[in-house]
Amino acid sequence: MKYIVYLILVACCQLNVYGQNFDIIWQQCYGGSDQEIVYDIIEIPDGYFITGHTESSDGDVSFNKGLLDGWLIKTDTVGNILWEKTYGGSSGDGFRRIFRDNYGNYILVGGSGSSDGDISYDPYPDSEDFWIVKIDMDGNIIWDKIVGGSDGGEHIWNASPTLDGGVVAVGYTYSTDGDVSVSYGGADTWAVKISSDGELEWDYTIGTYWIDKGQAILATSDGGYLISSNSIITANPIGNITCTPHSTGFVEGVVFKLDSILNIEWQRCYGGSNHDGIFGIIEVEDGYVFTGSTSSNDGDVTGWHGESDSWVFKTDFDGNIIWQNCLGGSKSESANIVLKCSNDDLVIIGSTHSNDGDVSGNHSLFERDDDIWLVKLTSEGELLSQQCFGGAGNELNYFGAIKKGDNNFVITAFTDYGPSFDVACAPDINNPLDYDWWVFEIKDCANYMPATPQPPTGPDTLCHTVDSTSVYQIAGDSTAWGYYWQIEPEEAGTITADSLQAVVKWSSSYQGPAHISAAAWNDCGESAWSSAKTTMVYSCVGLPVQKDTGLAVAVYPNPAKDYIIFEMPAKAVATATPINIFDIYGRKVASLPMVSGKAVLDVRSFSSGVYFYRLSHEGRYQAGKFVVR
Repeated sequence: MKYIVYLILVACCQLNVYGQNFDIIWQQCYGGSDQEIVYDIIEIPDGYFITGHTESSDGDVSFNKGLLDGWLIKTDTVGNILWEKTYGGSSGDGFRRIFRDNYGNYILVGGSGSSDGDISYDPYPDSEDFWIVKIDMDGNIIWDKIVGGSDGGEHIWNASPTLDGGVVAVGYTYSTDGDVSVSYGGADTWAVKISSDGELEWDYTIGTYWIDKGQAILATSDGGYLISSNSIITANPIGNITCTPHSTGFVEGVVFKLDSILNIEWQRCYGGSNHDGIFGIIEVEDGYVFTGSTSSNDGDVTGWHGESDSWVFKTDFDGNIIWQNCLGGSKSESANIVLKCSNDDLVIIGSTHSNDGDVSGNHSLFERDDDIWLVKLTSEGELLSQQCFGGAGNELNYFGAIKKGDNNFVITAFTDYGPSFDVACAPDINNPLDYDWWVFEIKDCANYMPATPQPPTGPDTLCHTVDSTSVYQIAGDSTAWGYYWQIEPEEAGTITADSLQAVVKWSSSYQGPAHISAAAWNDCGESAWSSAKTTMVYSCVGLPVQKDTGLAVAVYPNPAKDYIIFEMPAKAVATATPINIFDIYGRKVASLPMVSGKAVLDVRSFSSGVYFYRLSHEGRYQAGKFVVR
C-alpha cells in the first residue's frame, strides 16, 4: 500500500455561505506504477468491496492478466487492504459497478475485450462486450456472462440491481447481431437484464440512426425500469425516440419508463438548446431524481452559471418535472451520484472546475483540473451546503459513494497529484495519466462528536486492605466508539478499562481521595473528561478489640476526616445493636445500624475532637474511641 492515514481530522476546504464542515476521518490510496481508475464501492459486513480497473502489475496490484484488468479490493472498515484480485484475460477488461445479490454473493458489472483468462465463454471474439461476473465473499468466480454482438462492439456504462437478485445494465452498442435484437444505426443505447443465475433474460434498444448512449438505468419499485439515453436527435429521426427534443444536433437527455414486460409507459426528452445529459437516477417517495450536466439556459433549464453545470431535477412518476436546479460556477461541473437522507434532503456528488458561483474551496491549481464536489439540497432542490475535496491536481469520481449516515459518507475517486491539500497519496506526478484510487470517509463531526460521559459510579469509601480492587461504571453514548479512563493521583492505584467499565487495583501505600473520570472517543475526536467520582481510600487501621466480647469490630480510618467505617463479622450482625456515638460530654450524636457487616458514618459535620462508640451483641459489648480531625 502506498500511503495510509488514520483519523487525520482535516478540514477539507474553505466554505462559502453554503458551508459544510465535513472532516476526512480516514483515507487510503491504492495502485501501482501505471494507471488505475476506480468506479464503485459497496459496504460488506466487515469492510468494503471497491472495484474498477488497473493497468499495473506492481504496488498494490499482485498480478495483471493483460492490457487492462478488472480490479477488486476487499478492505476493512478504515480501508486497509485485506486482499485484492484481478479479473480478465489478455486484452482489456474492467468493472464499473458492484452489487450484492439476494444470497450473500456479489455481481460485478463491466466490459471485456478478452476471450481467454477468466472469460469462460466469449461468443463474440475480437470485440468489446458487456461482461457480468458473480463472485462469492472471497472473490471466487461463481459464473460469468458475455453479452453483445460481433460486428461493432458494446461499451457498458451503468447498472442497477433488480428485486429478484439479478441486474440490469446499460451502455451502447454498434452491433447488429448476436444478443442485440434491434439496431437503429450508429451507436444505440442498449440495456440488458441478467438473471441471478447469469442468464440473459432480455435486451432493449433505444435509438435513432445517429448517436445514442445509455448512461443511467434504474430498476423501479413497481417492477419496471427507467433507462436514460443521452441522444443526438436530428430532424425526422428514425428509431423509437418519439419525444420532442429541445434542439437538434445537440445531446438531449431521453428517459424511457418501461413496465415489467418492457412496454413503454412514457418517454420524455429533457434539456434545452445546448448539450444536456443524465448520469444518475434514484427513486424517492413521490417520484424520481435525476442528475447530470447541462450547458443550456432555456427549455427545461434555468439558472445556468457557465460552460456546463451540474443539473439536478425531480419528476413525478409520470416524468413531469417538479423542480430543477443548476449548480456550479463559471467553469464546468457534472454530477453522477444522488443520495437521499432520512429527512428527504439530497446529497449530490460530482466534480467541479470552478471556484466561484455556487462553488468555493476548489483545490486545483489548473482551471481544467477537477475537485470532487459534494452538494446538499433540500427535498425541494434548494442549495443547503457545498464542499470541495481534492488536491492540487485532478480528482474525479463515477459511481462510488456510500451513505453511512445523513452526515457521513465514503467516497471513491481517482487522483493524479499528491500529497497535497486533502490528498495524502503520492501517485507518479511525472506521468499525468497515472491515476491512483483515492478512497476517503467524511463526517460532519459537529454532529458526531461524542458526548461527555456522566460521572462514573463506584464506591464512596473503602479499605484497600479489604477491598484491594474496585469497579467503576459509566452509561454509554450511541456516538461513542470507546472510552478512556483515568485515576488521579496516579499513585493511588492502577486502572484498567473495558469500554463502559473500569477496574482499579489500589496501591497498599496510598491513603486519601482518589478521583476516577472517563472520556468518550470516536473517529471525529474525543469528548471532555467527565466530572470525577471521588473515593476515599483508607488503610483500615482500627482500635484494639477486647478479646472476651466475641465481637471483632474494626474502626477505620482513625483519625477520620470525612467518613469513618465500622466493620464486624457477618455472623454477629443479626443480633447486634445499633452503634451509638457519643461526644466527650456523653451526648449521643449519632446512631447507625450495622448492615451487611459494615456501617459508614459521615463525620464531615462533626467538630474536631474525640468521640466514643458503643454497641452490644447478646449481652456483650464493645466500646472505643475515634478522633475527627
